[in-house]
Amino acid sequence: TMEEEEEEVSEWERRPLFRHLAATLVQQAHLCPLPIAQLPVYWEHDHSLWLYPAPHCVVLGDRTEQQALAKFEDTELVNPGCFADDGSFAVYRPATREGEFS
Repeated sequence: TMEEEEEEVSEWERRPLFRHLAATLVQQAHLCPLPIAQLPVYWEHDHSLWLYPAPHCVVLGDRTEQQALAKFEDTELVNPGCFADDGSFAVYRPATREGEFS
C-alpha cells in the first residue's frame, strides 16, 4: 500500500549516513572502500573483501550505529545494531529478499 511505501521511504531518509554507506559499498564492490593512503592493503587477502558479483544481502555489525536497513540497486544492507545493548537482531529471508528487525 501507499502508506507502507511512505514508511520505507521515511526509514531510508532517516538514515542518510547509512544510505551513503550502502551506496558506497555497492558501487565500489568492496567492504573497505578506502584509499591505500588511509588503510594499507594486504593484497593476498584483498579478494576476500570483494562484493562482486553484488550479493543479495550484506549484514554489517556496527556497534556505533543504531538499527538501519537500506536497499541500493539489488542489494539489501542491514545493520542489526548491538545485540548486547537491547537484545535486538535482524532477520533476513532469502526467498523474499526482505529484512526486518526483531
